[in-house]
Amino acid sequence: MRFARITLGLLLALSGLLAAIAGAVAAFWLVGPDNTITTPRRELASTGLAVVTAPSLLDRHGPTLRVSASGDKPLFIGVGQDLDVRDYLSGTAHTRLIQFDPPATFGTQELRGDTKKLTPPGELDWWVAQSAPGAQAVTWPIQDGVYDVVVMNADGTPAVGAQVTFGVEVHRLFGICLLVLGAGVVVLALGLALVLRRRPVGREIADTTEIPVITNTRIPVLVSTAPAARDEREEVENAPAYRVSPFHPDRVSPFAPLADDPTSVEDAPVEKPVPAPAVRPAPVRPGPAVPAVPAAPMFMSPAAVARAKSPVLIGAGASQRYDEPAQPTYAEPAEEARTADESPETVPLAVSPEFEKSDEAVRRTAALLASGALLLTATSCGLVPPKNTMTAADSRPAVTLADAQAVVQRYNQLNNQANKARDGKLAATIEGNPTLAQTQAGFLIGRKLDAAGKDVSKPFSYTDPEIGAPQFTSYPMRFVVSSGVSDAPGNHQLGVWQRENAGSPWLLTHSVYPPKAVELPSVDGLRTPTAADLSKLQGRPEAVAKDLAAYLTGGKSAPQSKLFTPTPSLTNMLDLRAKSKVSDTAQPYIAGVTDTFAPSGAPLTFITASGDALVFLTLTERYLQRVEPGSNAYWTSGEATAFSSMVKYTQTLHQDYLHQVAVVIPARSTGDAVQVLSIDPQLVGAGGA
Repeated sequence: MRFARITLGLLLALSGLLAAIAGAVAAFWLVGPDNTITTPRRELASTGLAVVTAPSLLDRHGPTLRVSASGDKPLFIGVGQDLDVRDYLSGTAHTRLIQFDPPATFGTQELRGDTKKLTPPGELDWWVAQSAPGAQAVTWPIQDGVYDVVVMNADGTPAVGAQVTFGVEVHRLFGICLLVLGAGVVVLALGLALVLRRRPVGREIADTTEIPVITNTRIPVLVSTAPAARDEREEVENAPAYRVSPFHPDRVSPFAPLADDPTSVEDAPVEKPVPAPAVRPAPVRPGPAVPAVPAAPMFMSPAAVARAKSPVLIGAGASQRYDEPAQPTYAEPAEEARTADESPETVPLAVSPEFEKSDEAVRRTAALLASGALLLTATSCGLVPPKNTMTAADSRPAVTLADAQAVVQRYNQLNNQANKARDGKLAATIEGNPTLAQTQAGFLIGRKLDAAGKDVSKPFSYTDPEIGAPQFTSYPMRFVVSSGVSDAPGNHQLGVWQRENAGSPWLLTHSVYPPKAVELPSVDGLRTPTAADLSKLQGRPEAVAKDLAAYLTGGKSAPQSKLFTPTPSLTNMLDLRAKSKVSDTAQPYIAGVTDTFAPSGAPLTFITASGDALVFLTLTERYLQRVEPGSNAYWTSGEATAFSSMVKYTQTLHQDYLHQVAVVIPARSTGDAVQVLSIDPQLVGAGGA
C-alpha cells in the first residue's frame, strides 16, 4: 500500500503542479483581469486597398472582438458581413488573412486587382462595427453569421501598412483561470501529503512481519476437567497453565502471568484431573522453574496474535500446576487438525483494516478529484464559444431603420441645395435614373425659362418616413419609403432608394407623388418576389407595363382600360393629352398628331404583407406632330424651347416625356383590377425632323 500511495501522490502532485502553472500563466499572462486574450502587435501590410480576414476565421460567436491598429496614415477598422465586404472589395487588389495560429502567426493570401481609390469606408452604412475617426480601434460582440474584419486607409487609397493587435474578451475567463490555479494548488498539496505521509511506528512494527504457523505440527493442549469456575475466580482459572512459550521452549510466553501477579497459577486451586486412557502418553513436564526472562521481540500480525491467544494453543481454564503430577487429556487428532485448518493463519490483504482505511482514502481522493474536474468542466464548457450556424449564403435587410432615416435626412438637405443652385452634379450624388433624368431635365428647363432664378423651388422635405426594407442576398439592394411632403400637404411621396454595389451611396431612383385620397399599401413587411409570388398575381409586372402603355396610347376607349382602376392623376393626364391633340391638329401647319407610350426598363416589384405587388414602372412617351407638306415649324415658346429653339423643321415636331408610375397588382384570387397609384411625367427632350 505504501508503493501505491506514493505512486498516486506523485501523479497528483505532478498533475496539480501542471494545472497550477497553466492557470497562473493563463490568468496573469494570456488573459488578465479584463478577461481578454490579446495577440502581440503584428505588422500587417498590403500593396492593395485593404487587409481583410477570411470568413472562416470568425467561425464562432459570443465573445467580444477587440481590434486596434496604428500606422503612418489615418486608418479605418470595420466589421461587416461578408456579403457587403466581398462586394465592396470585388475586383480590387487586397490582402486576405486565411489562417491564424496562436499567439501571433498569420497566413496571408494576396489577391490581384484594381488599385483605384474606393469610396471612403467611413461613408458607408453597412458596417456592423467601425472605428471612430482617429480612434483606430473597434469593439464588437461577435454575432452568428459570416463576417469579415477590414483594415484600410481611411480615405480608401491603396498601400496599407498597420501594426495590428487582435483580442477576444470571454466573460468570466479570468475567474476560471484563477479557479484552475486554485484547483492545481489543492491537488498539488494533496499529492505531497500522500507522498510525505508516515504511518505510526507501532503499527509499522506490528504489520511488518507475520509468523506463519505450521499446520502439520501438533502442539500438546491441556484441557481442564475442572467444573466451571465461579464468576469471582473466572479470570484466574482462565489464566494459562504454563509459562513456557509454545513457540520456543526456552522463552517465556509474553502472554504468561508475571511473577509478581497475585493471581499467579501457584495460588490457583488444584483440581483433580480426569483419568486419561492408558494408551495416552503422559506429557513431558518442564524442568525446574527458572527466573522469568523477557521474551525476545517478535513481529506478529494481528492474526498471529489472535492465534497465539486462542485456546487451541494455550488452553482455556487450565488449573493444574506443572510441578504436580497430572493426567492431561488430549483433543482428538481429527478435531485438532480440523481446528488448526479452520483457524486462519493470516488475514487477507483485501479485508485488513489498514487496507480498508487506505482504500477509503483513495476513494475519497478520487471523489474529490472527480468533483473538481466536473466543476472545472461545467464552468469551462460555458466559456467555449458556439460554432456559427448561419453558414449559408448571407441574407440581410437592405438597410436598418436608423440608416434609412439618415439616408432620407441627407437627401432632404442635399436636394434642397441642388434645387437652389440647379446643380445637376450635386443631384447625381443623391439620385439615380429615372429620377435623376427628370431632375436634370427640370434644371435645364428652369435655367432656360428662368435665367434670373426667380422661380427656384422652395425648400421642402420628406416627413414622417415609413421604411420598407426587404431582405437581399446580393447587390443591388433597395428599400421603399412612404412619407409626407412638407410643401404639398395634399400628396404623399412614394420612393425607392437603391444601392448598386457595396461601395456606392444610396440613390433615390423612383419617386411618385400620389394624392392623399389614394390609399397606399403598407410598406411594412415588404419582400422581394419569388416565382410562386408572381404566379399568384393578377398579371406579371412586365405584362402590366405593356398593357398600361397600350391603355395610355389608345386613350380611355382602349381595350386595356378595363384592366385598370382609373385614378385622378391617370384621368387628368388622359384628358390633357386629348385636348392637346385637338388644339394642335387645328393649327394650319400641323397635319396630324400621334401620342405613343412604351415601357422602359424592368419593373421594380415588391410583395406586400397582404400578398399584393407594389410595382414601380417607367414609361416613355413621344408626342409627335406631323408638319403639313410645304410648311415648316419650330418651337418658339414653352418648355420644349429648352431643348430646341428657333430651329425650323419641315417634317415633324416631337416632345419626349419620361413617366414614373406606381401600381398595385392584386392577387388573382381577388379578381380586382390593377390600381394606378400615381403617374408623374417630365419633359426630357424636344426637337423635330
